[in-house]
Order: sequence, then C-alpha cells, then structure tokens
Amino acid sequence: MAILEVKGLKKRFDSLEVLKGIDFSLEKGEALALIGVSGSGKTTLLRCLNFLEVPTEGQILVNGQVIFDASNPAMLSEKEIRHNRLHFGMVFQQFNLFPQYTALQNVTLAQELLEKDTAEYKQNKKAVMERIHERGAELLGTVGLSDKLDYYPHQLSGGPPQRVAIARALMLEPDILCFDEPTSALDPELTGEVLKVIRGLADRNTTMVIVTHEMKFARDVSDKVLFMDQGVVVESGSPQEVFENPKEERTRQFLERYFAE
Repeated sequence: MAILEVKGLKKRFDSLEVLKGIDFSLEKGEALALIGVSGSGKTTLLRCLNFLEVPTEGQILVNGQVIFDASNPAMLSEKEIRHNRLHFGMVFQQFNLFPQYTALQNVTLAQELLEKDTAEYKQNKKAVMERIHERGAELLGTVGLSDKLDYYPHQLSGGPPQRVAIARALMLEPDILCFDEPTSALDPELTGEVLKVIRGLADRNTTMVIVTHEMKFARDVSDKVLFMDQGVVVESGSPQEVFENPKEERTRQFLERYFAE
C-alpha cells in the first residue's frame, strides 16, 4: 500500500489554475523529487500537501486513509486540517526559526504544545519535558548540531539554521517529510552540508517529497522524479528514466538547459 496518494489535485487562485489535476503515489521509504522551472506549480503542490493551501479539487490519502477530499466539507474544518497536517513535516526555504528560542527550543516547541493536552503531561510534566528535550537533542545530533543546542538563530549562519529546521520537522515523526528548495537560500559551500543531511535521511529510508533545482542531487537521492510544467505532471518515473531517457520533448529541453549550466 502506498503511504501517500494524490488524486486529481487542483488548485485555483481566483481565475488562475496553478495545479491542473496532479496524480502520483509514493511508497514508504521512497524519496520523490519534484523538478521543473519556477512557476510550474511545485511549491503550490507541496503547500497543498501540508494544508498551507487548501486544494480546490482532489483527494489526498495517507496510508490508504482519505485525509482530504475537496468535495467533503467536513474535511475542510480548521480542526481537521490541523490534525491532518501532522502527517507531513515541512522544511521551508527560509528556515522560519523563532529568533527568541534556542536551537533546541525551536525543535521541541511544537511537541511541547501537543503534549500539554495529554493526561501524562498533567500528571508528570517533568518526565514528559525531559523526554521531549532528550529527543530534540538526539535529532540535533543527527543533523550534526550536538554542540549548538543552546545557540540562538542569530548565532548560527548558513547551513546550521536549515539543519535545525530539518530536526524540527523530524521531531513530530511525520509520515512524509517535505522540503521546499531547502538550499535556495544558501551559497554553494553550505548547500553541500544540507544536501548531505538529506541524503543521510534518504539512506535511512525516510519518506520524502523534495522540491529542488539541484538536478544532480535529485538524480542521485530520489527514487522517483516528477517533472512539472504549467501545473501538470509532464513526465514521471525513476531517476534513470527521467534524467537519462526522457520521453517528452519538454523534459529534454528542461534537462539540457540545466545540465548545460
């Protein structure tokens, strides 16, 4: 069974249709790369998966369960959307860390807020907080920041803030981890360290959807590739199929331009 299925997903902003019927599926442990020129709908698709945008039409299924159906008004409530958003972890282009919190606090904050409504938290707050902080420190260690737990965002530069953001997304143990051009705000040297972390997650069979302009990285790290253009999936397949033997002329034109640069 696929961990993620997207069926007929559309998104309109007034009269502008940005997504025109997107279909794909993803198995547990697979990494999917979304590629295409700017404005092709990749980020909008990612935002729809995370319910930062509400799709106009279509369905989203996680582990075989329909978590969103645009034709079902009950699934459009804020409560349902907040709940379903937990299936996805989102790593943004610009990190979006809270400047008033340390790296560890940024990672643990969402989990702390979720735990506050549980009976365990009310009975033994200290034990719950210790467990959360231990897990947060472990995740920061996973992304190579064991020595930066108490640093504030302004004390971090380049790649480390994005690595904190990755640890934060992992903290809630989402079914699918989403990256929206995670290296676009970094210079080439720092890009490498963030890509190394993502590659490590792929090696540990983390299910991921990655919007990226790093074509060589997409080819090396992904199990599936979707090439999007003007709101539709032009071509999809394995990295070997899409990058080495594209069937569509539009795909070939795109890849020739990127690999020529």
